[in-house]
Amino acid sequence: MLQEAPKKSIARYAMEYGVYFGIYLILKFVLMTLGMGSLIASFFSEILLIALPFVLYYIMLRYKKQEPENAHFSQLWMFGIFLFFFASLLSGIVEYVYYRYINPTYIEMQMAALLDLIEEITQAQNSEMLQIMRTGLEKGGAPSPIEMVFQTIWTNVFLGSLLSIIVALIVSRKKVNKNFIK
Repeated sequence: MLQEAPKKSIARYAMEYGVYFGIYLILKFVLMTLGMGSLIASFFSEILLIALPFVLYYIMLRYKKQEPENAHFSQLWMFGIFLFFFASLLSGIVEYVYYRYINPTYIEMQMAALLDLIEEITQAQNSEMLQIMRTGLEKGGAPSPIEMVFQTIWTNVFLGSLLSIIVALIVSRKKVNKNFIK
């Protein structure tokens, strides 16, 4: 007697698609870090950032085609949250390796550049607050690589959940042709 294969859960689909989406986020991260010295890499990093909603839309359409009876707004939204979580875990590994072993001064350099930018914008060279922030940075006040990775993961999940609301609303209303995505 033939048994029907058990249905996959939303989390299982998100894990599978999260691998591909994680590779996308890794590529975006690599181009972003290379973009510090290359205008072309920075340009392509921005293109990947702008294309992110379209990639999410495509992935959600694929999920809806595979699970048409479970592709309601709430399920699509949950799928998007899981997708960003699992993809962020994968990209977090690469980010940790980069922050910890490849470029250990990256976080401090970015924070110093941010303080310089704040100083330039506000034109407050002798601001007491900026001096306190610079002193804290010199004394090791920058986040550790693992703290930076956790912050990035939770930021990706939060912003991804907001983006998923919009994309899930669009995808849930769209009629999917069975031959559209293979």
